[in-house]
Amino acid sequence: GEAESGMVEIDANSNAQETVLAYFEKIRARDPGVADLFHETGKLLGLGRVTAGRDAIRDFYADSIARASPTPELIGDLLASDSRVAAEIQIALANGTSIHVVDLFVVEDGHIRSLTYFLADHAD
Repeated sequence: GEAESGMVEIDANSNAQETVLAYFEKIRARDPGVADLFHETGKLLGLGRVTAGRDAIRDFYADSIARASPTPELIGDLLASDSRVAAEIQIALANGTSIHVVDLFVVEDGHIRSLTYFLADHAD
């Protein structure tokens, strides 16, 4: 009937996807507050570096937004399995170039536990 338990339970999958979509909205809005979506001990991994902890992640995004003004656009739908969400994106940069990236998020309790990004090394 009407009182299915689906209304009460938080669906981990859709919850994780909502967090990831909020992440991309904040990046597009050039909002360093994107760091608030990360767990306090969250990690950002990729291109040979690890940025650990919300404060360090906030600094990373403030710097990235100031320098490159990245504008991510999703290519297709998010790919999600429980707490893991992958997004294939094209990121336009301030210098007129763009990069092709896959972001792999692990989301727990509405916060990003880790974001690992994989860069496709090819010309447009």
